[in-house]
Amino acid sequence: MLTPTIAHVVLSALRDETPLGTLISDLPQFLSDTFLHLRLGYGGEYHKQLSTVMFDGLWVDVSLLAGGLFIGVLVGLMTGLASARRRGEAVDHALTLGSAAGLSIPIYWFGFAMLALFAPQSGYLLQIPILSGYHGYRSWNDSPLLWLRSMWVPWVILAIPLAAMCFRMTRASLLEVLDADLVRTARAKGVREKIVMRRHALRAALPPVIGLVSASMALMVTNVILVETAFALPGFFHEADVGQFLGEQGHVPGNDVIQALILEAAAIIAVTMFVADLLHARLDPRARLH
Repeated sequence: MLTPTIAHVVLSALRDETPLGTLISDLPQFLSDTFLHLRLGYGGEYHKQLSTVMFDGLWVDVSLLAGGLFIGVLVGLMTGLASARRRGEAVDHALTLGSAAGLSIPIYWFGFAMLALFAPQSGYLLQIPILSGYHGYRSWNDSPLLWLRSMWVPWVILAIPLAAMCFRMTRASLLEVLDADLVRTARAKGVREKIVMRRHALRAALPPVIGLVSASMALMVTNVILVETAFALPGFFHEADVGQFLGEQGHVPGNDVIQALILEAAAIIAVTMFVADLLHARLDPRARLH
């Protein structure tokens, strides 16, 4: 609630030059309209209420973010585990170098390269039919298979920086817990090393990874905007045309549209962080002991 409220005050004061006293006196009405009744205003360019436009694109926004989170965390954990088990070997060095590339190359470059080189109907080098294409989104109701084809490349691109961060955190955290009591106890009982790493060490190493994912949600939402723009996915972030926030010139959304975007982004970040906290309490064996 705090982020959309501050944004409303700042935007109204700077863009509309509304007196601060008026804004403060109108805050109760704003809070009631926004958070109790979801009256976000009427979007003239959409010819419908902004709340309707937001909910129409919410499925695309959430499904894109959820897929990117799942793939990024899964790949980060698997590669971090493999690197920790083979630290100092060629696999460890290769994964570390790959994570550096994933963190240093801008995410929109991956999208541009895929669309320009390999996407259906737009690839100059080779057009691969199974890849997602520009304006190639198909809804789940039309065909689950076509929906999956239109989403899987954006998922992978969105997951790249998160996977790189999770890899590095997983590897570092695993190396710290290898001498923990619960890991040594499992080894003393004769449990195989592969199982010790997966069931005991990895579980003890999860809290920093979960914290990293939680802290990265603002970056993830920003990357969702970039990926939706690159692939023209019909999510609310793309439909609201927020390209000028990313360096483009042209259309500037009105205050009501920006307010709706901030409201959705804040809600997604808050819910995801709450889920991360629940997972932390559930999965961390040391937290459960206390």
